Amino acid sequence: MRTLSYILLSSLLLLLPANSFAQEKNNGSTVTGNLLDFQGISISTDLFGYAYSILEDYISGEIAIEANLGNKYYPIVEIGYGSCDFTDETFGISYKSGAPYYRFGLNYNFSNKIGEAPRKSFIYALGRFCFTRAKYDLSTPPIQDPVWGNEVSLDLTDVNGYYSWAEFGVGVNVKLWKNLRMGWSIRYKARLNQVTGSNSKMWYVPGFGNSRHTTFGGTYSIIYEIPFK
Repeated sequence: MRTLSYILLSSLLLLLPANSFAQEKNNGSTVTGNLLDFQGISISTDLFGYAYSILEDYISGEIAIEANLGNKYYPIVEIGYGSCDFTDETFGISYKSGAPYYRFGLNYNFSNKIGEAPRKSFIYALGRFCFTRAKYDLSTPPIQDPVWGNEVSLDLTDVNGYYSWAEFGVGVNVKLWKNLRMGWSIRYKARLNQVTGSNSKMWYVPGFGNSRHTTFGGTYSIIYEIPFK
């Protein structure tokens, strides 16, 4: 999975066109250079989170609301819910968690100039600040203490956890029919901060995946545009 992510990411980067802010005409539309030229909003949902449950022991779903500024800049808010109910058959460790997560950021359209008529497909870069506050349950079978010889086990319920991370990546947005579009993205995720219980850590982080310093992720979205006229 990680190797595939590297290959796809490299391929997309090779496709990035040169960007220019000069005024020119394209497809009969004049570039105005107005950064705050509001074009409309779009609503989307990610399908990849549902399908990913086939490969992993967790599932997530999300919706996004995105504004279009000059067909160049796209401020976006993504809100989702992720859950996990996992038991390790080898060690008998059980982990359960479920919570909403939030992402705030921007998509930057490489293909369009500011104010240019929207293209049928375009490549964009993305950046996000993300966080979640989640409670989790963790239990383990009795384990023998190597020093004292007695058996100890964990049975934790509703442990509070906080996790924040950043996401950077590239994506593709393609027009399907009228105001209906589809898109996919590859994202590099890096942990910023985490706060967990004194004797345990979050194993699964909603919106992030397995808790680690860095990981890769992706989205596959169906998008509906609401134009502003």
